[in-house]
Amino acid sequence: MEISVLDKQTIQCVMTEAEIADYGMDKNTIWQNGARAEDFFRQIMKRAQQETGFEKNGGQIAVHAAFLSDESLEITFSVNEWMQTAQAERFAREAQAVQTAVGMETAVFKCKSLDHMMEFCKKAPAGLDGSLYLYQNVYFMLADVREYGAHEIAVLFNFADEYMDGICYTKSIAAFIREHGRCIAPEHAVSVLRKI
Repeated sequence: MEISVLDKQTIQCVMTEAEIADYGMDKNTIWQNGARAEDFFRQIMKRAQQETGFEKNGGQIAVHAAFLSDESLEITFSVNEWMQTAQAERFAREAQAVQTAVGMETAVFKCKSLDHMMEFCKKAPAGLDGSLYLYQNVYFMLADVREYGAHEIAVLFNFADEYMDGICYTKSIAAFIREHGRCIAPEHAVSVLRKI
């Protein structure tokens, strides 16, 4: 098993078909995502933590698994920093927390409804733009916020609270969506959705 630490919030493990079988698992059992699969992912996470010293520091762990063309399994464990919308509103009101987000490159807005995403884009602050992705029937707007200061971040997050199911500013989540999501609008997504 190859284990890589991608950043302080993300570990990736790649397992061969034989290594998966050593755990008494196969592709179908993993895709069923039942109790056995949960236990399997826990065991792999524990092993990865032991081998790398990776710590989740109180956050919840998000697990993303994908079978590659050679039937090996790529598992990405990342500390889940998604904020539910009520949390996002509190986040935007707390100056210190907003200051933490200043300097980020990409804000990731998660929405299950394309209609809500379109409404968000129609009323979004001027100048907001980014790319639109679809991953597991959920829409993700990866918005470019490099030029945003604390006030603009607070306004944007408060505004998004009305339409989005979650907000994230972790680089590893943005990278995961770019790699595994289906890109619907690679650029100017806000402008495109405003016109629909």
